[in-house]
Amino acid sequence: MHSMLVSLVPTALALVLATTGCGAQRQHAQIQHDGEALRAELAELYVARGARHAAAPLLERVIAEAPRAPRARVLYGAVLRDLGLYPQAEKELRFALTLDARRADAHDALAILLDLTGRRDEALRHHARAARLAPSDAEIRNNLGFSLYLADRVDEAIGHLERALALDPSLAQAHINLGFAYGRAGRLTDAERSFRHALSEAGALVNLALVLDERSDPEGAAALRERAYALDPDLRPDPSIALEAP
Repeated sequence: MHSMLVSLVPTALALVLATTGCGAQRQHAQIQHDGEALRAELAELYVARGARHAAAPLLERVIAEAPRAPRARVLYGAVLRDLGLYPQAEKELRFALTLDARRADAHDALAILLDLTGRRDEALRHHARAARLAPSDAEIRNNLGFSLYLADRVDEAIGHLERALALDPSLAQAHINLGFAYGRAGRLTDAERSFRHALSEAGALVNLALVLDERSDPEGAAALRERAYALDPDLRPDPSIALEAP
């Protein structure tokens, strides 16, 4: 009996050590996961505040530790896009979609990149896919509407931009985009009203002047700009700053 007890002791110790080892591994994995999550959250905060250069190294660290994390890939691709690194951004965003083809944010981010690089048809396909996947997301709907505006599909653009504002009436960019779409459709009163939802009176007049520029009404545009500069002299361009030749 005594010999059996002796023989069981090493086995028991081995089990204790193995259990302790597994616990330590789980704890380490949890700490690592929490660190990744914190870095990702901090990166999202930097992106929201426009500090993309600060976000990039954090996202690179997250991706190095979790290369198949689609959210980090989407964020990193969007940061690279906003920094003007289009080929690298497109590679990241397309890879994110191979990880999860149903990520609305990945379709949306890639669609914006495609708009920026002039690939309108493919951009609209991804915008539409994003909107189907996230029908209640006002920003995604706004981006679809603006892409349709860029493609000169104005009536469709107005419909989607109005839908974006029904989802989120406080979305300033949708008010501005809708103002330009109304302007292109010749609905100048609606355009001015939409601009005023998001901008000061002076800012709304400057945007309306841009609408008149597009409609080949330089005299009307100049009159609106003078009214805007009278309300807010800081909006007047500095004549001492010469524009560089392209």
